[in-house]
Amino acid sequence: RFKQLLWIRRSLAFQVQLFESVVWGEEPKDAAYEAYEKQLSPHHGWMLRTVFPASFGQFPNREKFLSIFSETDDENLSIIVKKLRALVATLNPLLQSWTESFHELGLEDTRRV
Repeated sequence: RFKQLLWIRRSLAFQVQLFESVVWGEEPKDAAYEAYEKQLSPHHGWMLRTVFPASFGQFPNREKFLSIFSETDDENLSIIVKKLRALVATLNPLLQSWTESFHELGLEDTRRV
């Protein structure tokens, strides 16, 4: 069962890195590729490393990407960015703690899928 938690953590780390890069001005497809290379690619086999990044070309531009997170049609992008920064600031320490716990308990599985 720990493997499911491991993959949830890895996926969440990917999302957090993606959001963090986008709120600081990077285009989503570039941010996704960088987050993928760091967070998921080391754990993927050849097939997933080939297929997964191919989807990043479908990411919208930064403004459209951020507008997906709006709660209302007229929500200002600066408010969305502020909320995503708060989310990232909350999740980063949790991910760090989760990662440390997995290492301490010997649950980190480095095999590729």
